[in-house]
Amino acid sequence: MKPALNVSGDEKELILQLRRYLEEKLTYLLDQNGTVSIGVSGGSMPRVFSKAILSLPQEQLNWKRIRIFMVDERNVDLDSEESNQGEYLRLFPNELRDVFVPMQIFKDPCLTAQHYEISLRKYLLPEQLNNTARFDILFLGVGPDGHTASIFPGKERLEKITELNWVSVITDSPKPPPSRITLTLQTLQHAKNVAFIICGKQKAEIVRGICDRDQKYPAAQARPFNDKLTLFLDEDAATGVPDRDSSDSDSPPPFDG
Repeated sequence: MKPALNVSGDEKELILQLRRYLEEKLTYLLDQNGTVSIGVSGGSMPRVFSKAILSLPQEQLNWKRIRIFMVDERNVDLDSEESNQGEYLRLFPNELRDVFVPMQIFKDPCLTAQHYEISLRKYLLPEQLNNTARFDILFLGVGPDGHTASIFPGKERLEKITELNWVSVITDSPKPPPSRITLTLQTLQHAKNVAFIICGKQKAEIVRGICDRDQKYPAAQARPFNDKLTLFLDEDAATGVPDRDSSDSDSPPPFDG
């Protein structure tokens, strides 16, 4: 199945496209589910994601049933400038801080990962398949090497350090800081919906790899369980889409099949 494409000319249009996608998905999920789980990444995503979801009509959102959690995180204190969750909390109003699934940081990243998996189970009670969580929506980014979350090329098989292997660690990240907590690849692959947000000419080749399922890129392996993948791209990144005119241009249905 070809990814659904959403190509934007600027950040304003990207935010509008993300808003439309979120409104569609949340309308359906809030009608069907108890708690809706949304996983988010770092980089430039906190800014655009926060603007998109906070621009939705607040009367349509039941924040008591929405939980946002980190797809990956650096093993740094919450008040560090390198903390992804810290950046989201700075962008969200104080009254919505409880929307985020907390991640307690320990000096030992393995301990951080173990406690984080417990928090995901406690706060989300996600649907599971073969003991693997099926989170509702994951928003992923990619690096110029094709990594996604904190899963880097050649390091896809992370050590099993938690009970259910939803979460693992990397202690030798090619990008600093070296210690990171991340959802495992199998967890990414069990999600109900996966959307990539990718911008920049330097990532056009990675976009091509995702579309062509080039297994040398971890990002290309992060297809959701139902194979319905959505790409939010700028014009530069979209130059990597093969046969762009024949690709699906609308968002996939809000249901997960």
